[in-house]
Amino acid sequence: MRDAVQLTTPRRYAAQVCRSTWNISLAVLMAVAVAACSGSATTSATPTTSAPPTTTAAPPQTVSTSTTSAASATTLDAQAALQAEAVEAVRAYYEAWNRAIVSRDSSELRAMSLPQCGGCATYVEDIDQLRTKNQTARGGLITLESLKALPGAESGIGVQGTSVRAPVQILSSKGTVVTSYVVEKTVGRLWVLARSGGRLKIKAIS
Repeated sequence: MRDAVQLTTPRRYAAQVCRSTWNISLAVLMAVAVAACSGSATTSATPTTSAPPTTTAAPPQTVSTSTTSAASATTLDAQAALQAEAVEAVRAYYEAWNRAIVSRDSSELRAMSLPQCGGCATYVEDIDQLRTKNQTARGGLITLESLKALPGAESGIGVQGTSVRAPVQILSSKGTVVTSYVVEKTVGRLWVLARSGGRLKIKAIS
């Protein structure tokens, strides 16, 4: 039995130890290499830069002009209505004159004019003289041309235009001609009106 035991010689033992040591070193180096490869294979997460927040600009606030436009339109409408009323008041006044020169009644002219109107007072006096002297007028009707109202207010608004008085004869009670007047045309006449008693009345004539 003893002869069958194969003892390891010192040289073979040293070789085996060296081989074992080399095998262990190789295994360690391989483990380190694998670890290094694994480390290099793992890619670090690239830091992502977050985009700055986008701010959406609010649409510019627009000031509503509806109220202003409505107010302007109302003012213009009121002015246009006042001017139209002024022109009609002048027309109505001379229609009253044409009736008065026939009827010799100045009451309508008085009602359509203000006391401070000097030109109106002259018209009234002419009609009153016909009645007082028992005279009549033949002709003398007044027509108006190119009437145009100027911008104004309730307290005073002007109307410009042309007045044409037809030729007129003043007859006595016996029918004889007392006096006569040729046609009279006044261009650029100005009437000023003001509201009184709820209506526009003649305030001045020039």
